[in-house]
Amino acid sequence: MGIQREVRIDLLRGITLLLIFIGHAEFTFSATFQHSRGFADASELFVLLAGMSSALAYYRPNGDLSLKRPWDRAWRIYLAHLLLFLVMGALAAWLAIILPPTEAARDMAGFLAEPGIRGMQAMLLTYMPGNLDILPMYVALMLWAPFIFLLHDRRPGVLFVISAMLWLIAGLGHVNLVNHALDTGHWFFDPLSWQVVFTIGIMLGIRIKNGLDPMPYNRVVFALAAAFAVIAIPVNLAVFREWVTPPFPGFYKELVSKTNAGPLRVVDALAILYLAWNIDLVKRAADWPLLKPVAMIGRHSLPVFSVGIFLSAVASVYMDLNARASIVAQMAILVAGCAIQLVLGWQLERRRKRHVSSGSLGIGSINPA
Repeated sequence: MGIQREVRIDLLRGITLLLIFIGHAEFTFSATFQHSRGFADASELFVLLAGMSSALAYYRPNGDLSLKRPWDRAWRIYLAHLLLFLVMGALAAWLAIILPPTEAARDMAGFLAEPGIRGMQAMLLTYMPGNLDILPMYVALMLWAPFIFLLHDRRPGVLFVISAMLWLIAGLGHVNLVNHALDTGHWFFDPLSWQVVFTIGIMLGIRIKNGLDPMPYNRVVFALAAAFAVIAIPVNLAVFREWVTPPFPGFYKELVSKTNAGPLRVVDALAILYLAWNIDLVKRAADWPLLKPVAMIGRHSLPVFSVGIFLSAVASVYMDLNARASIVAQMAILVAGCAIQLVLGWQLERRRKRHVSSGSLGIGSINPA
């Protein structure tokens, strides 16, 4: 059966969760910080790692089509999304009463104006305001996971071709699902496109499950990955800051599209993951006591992510009302937000271990995928 848990995955997922919080908090440096890591950001890395974790948790070599465990996980993510939606709706309603207009209140304005119809659309995943369109993508990906497992065992080459063709068609044709909350009218994270990132992650995770190195070291590949990841940083930052204009703006936009998981983003995410996986320091860091809390939040990603979205909304409200907030105040909020997530991960891990030791690990505990 191979390796059942890879601590490096937990550590890297934990890091991406903290990066996602910083990116969503709307600090004065959030956007620049998010674009200073190259074409890809924490989203692509997290989906790759989520695919790897899903393979470790649910894949059974040469098994038949098994829907229960991955679809149970999809159901839990769906329920977490609805709970987060209600919490964000309550926050927006409270803000609309006591404060001047803020971005958080504006995002939920449609829901507050028509709670009945918008609430029904939210349950059908056709009404998802900003930052509330991420968990639905994972619902769709987990529904797809059992078929990835089955196809991988029968025809791995066919699986990759189907996934790549679906990604290509969705990207070129802008095929997407309906989202009435956004001006674009579609999901910000198109699951038909993002499934290719998740599928690649699952294929890497299956290698771990089978006792193989998912990304074996090769000097040439390492050098190419390093060169791409390093060059991507100034190029992406220069375009974002409008220091330069790409020669074919429309084509460049497609290459770095976040909605459709543009090819430059996918390649960059794979390059970064390959480097992280093969750098000895990362391998050793996964076992450092100081970084164990970061690995813990990566192990309990669903509740930590949900709390992180709420905390980032609170931080963005503060920034809305204090546009000239000092860097000291912003860093204090950043540290406090990260600390809350780390403490939550530590508490959830303690709870998990108590359940394991008592032999009663149940639905109340967070699945490691």
